[in-house]
Amino acid sequence: MLSVVVRLLLCVSAAVFGASVFVCAEYTESLTLRPLLHSNKVLAHFHFATKEPNVVTRSSSGSVFPKVLQQILTKYSAESLHLTFSLGKYSDARYGSAQSSNSSNAFVNAPFGARLQVRLNTNRASIEEGDVTAASGEDIQQRWRGITAELGGIFSASLNQMDETVVTRPFPFDADPSALGAFSMDNTATSPDVLFLHAGLAREEICTENLTPWLKMLPCRSITGLGKLIDPIKYLSGEYLSLSLFAAQSSSSGEWTLHQHLTSVQALSATERKAWSLRDVFLKSLPSDEKELDSCPLANESAIYTELPKEGFTVQQPGGFAHNLINDRPPRATPGASVVHTINLKEKQVSLTEPWLKESDGQQSVLTPSQPRDITNVHRFVTGYGQVHGGIAVRLENNHPVCAMRVTYHDIVPWYLRLYFNTFQAKAFLSPGNAAESAELVRKFQFVPADLRGCPNQLHLELVLPANSSLVFSIQLDKAFLRLSEHPPDANRGFDVPSGIATFTPIAENVDYDHQAVCATLGEDMHAFTRTLFTEPLLVPLPTPDFSMPYNVITMTSTVVAFFVGSMLNTLLRKAPRIKQMMTKEPPTK
Repeated sequence: MLSVVVRLLLCVSAAVFGASVFVCAEYTESLTLRPLLHSNKVLAHFHFATKEPNVVTRSSSGSVFPKVLQQILTKYSAESLHLTFSLGKYSDARYGSAQSSNSSNAFVNAPFGARLQVRLNTNRASIEEGDVTAASGEDIQQRWRGITAELGGIFSASLNQMDETVVTRPFPFDADPSALGAFSMDNTATSPDVLFLHAGLAREEICTENLTPWLKMLPCRSITGLGKLIDPIKYLSGEYLSLSLFAAQSSSSGEWTLHQHLTSVQALSATERKAWSLRDVFLKSLPSDEKELDSCPLANESAIYTELPKEGFTVQQPGGFAHNLINDRPPRATPGASVVHTINLKEKQVSLTEPWLKESDGQQSVLTPSQPRDITNVHRFVTGYGQVHGGIAVRLENNHPVCAMRVTYHDIVPWYLRLYFNTFQAKAFLSPGNAAESAELVRKFQFVPADLRGCPNQLHLELVLPANSSLVFSIQLDKAFLRLSEHPPDANRGFDVPSGIATFTPIAENVDYDHQAVCATLGEDMHAFTRTLFTEPLLVPLPTPDFSMPYNVITMTSTVVAFFVGSMLNTLLRKAPRIKQMMTKEPPTK
């Protein structure tokens, strides 16, 4: 009842103070829990979504969309921005599919470090003059630098290092931005008036200073609702953490949209294995007077979904694992899990201290003896040795027993690694009975060389991987000699290269008639496996100068000058004692 009253007051205030029609923002929050019984961990995914009409956002009250994001999008004529921070690498074999089984929204698996994707309008509308002018290249760079500077200040991150040496646009230029892992939108069509820019920082570490501003953008922050379960210190101690923010304004309706995702994998202690609560997983400490969790008063929907995988254990009634609120709503079957239990926080509160998932006495959960491999996998590594020459190799795997995969791989390599595209080589490792050649599998290979101290190298591949096969391709490079001022403070550690992006799509190519239906079903089931994968960031050693040499030269020169000046001054100004005595001695008298 309280939440209804609060939302009604906000809608009335929006209508009174500037809104021309009686509209109100939509805010939903959800939490998906996935027990990982084989590794004694729990995967948690938070999703907070805000949709707000433009008339509400322009009003002085009743708006829940963050004003700071609205000002950035408006000031720099940006349709959308997508910012991610990630720690660790996501794996289907360890955590399950990155797609959520309760909705169309995916678990946001992001590359290691920080990544920013922006859609800019190339035709800027001048509010003062009312005309439309085409944006120049210099204007695009200034707008990009402004966005990175302001977002870096908000999230306490060094996003200003995303300069022209790391920012790129999709290649080929008419390609779908989804090849770079772009967030799905309704208006993702490649319009000539929209420029998609992408940049990453593999070395940017996530910390509590990044998570705190993200929490403040929630309507209820961490005071109530599902945001109450987000403890920055607790989450940074997990095995995997992904934090993302997507803000956009519709070009047709002007509606503002904000999606905030947080994915974390938390380990359970031995005592929490048989029964764990929400406090054990999410909170490091809990005040004694706060033992209940309720929904945010501004939320239209607030729910907790608990996925019970069909291959981790078997549910036996009354034995086995059973949700402590299993009778709240009848469980439903999904393609990616056996059952999903739904708890509606708008209807009732839940306890933070009581067991959320527990094993009944006298029963043992039946675990699978071995975990299956990833259906698809990508791995990138450095070849060669030394600080002058080397190479980069990428291994793409399709472990599905029946279906082939169409793979799109995109890699961005900094300018100081000089790639030689004529050294490109590919070698396929096929299953017995498959006679395809390596050259036949690679359907397209495109390469854009880097500019000296400018745009990075871009590598784009399209290939087909048969079932139970893998392909390894490599390319040779030379490592550039950098100026002294271009080296970071710890240059001997090496230079970080952002992650590559691989997209897998099931196809029924060279497949028996009996298996075509299987591949068609796999292609339609978006929850079967993760479609977009990211490689590990690379740590490449570069030739480094002797940083102590300038100090050695300064020390030696100063010593020589000191000796020379001292000796010269002694010779010119000081007089020998004998000469001084002879000059002061009186002459003998006759």
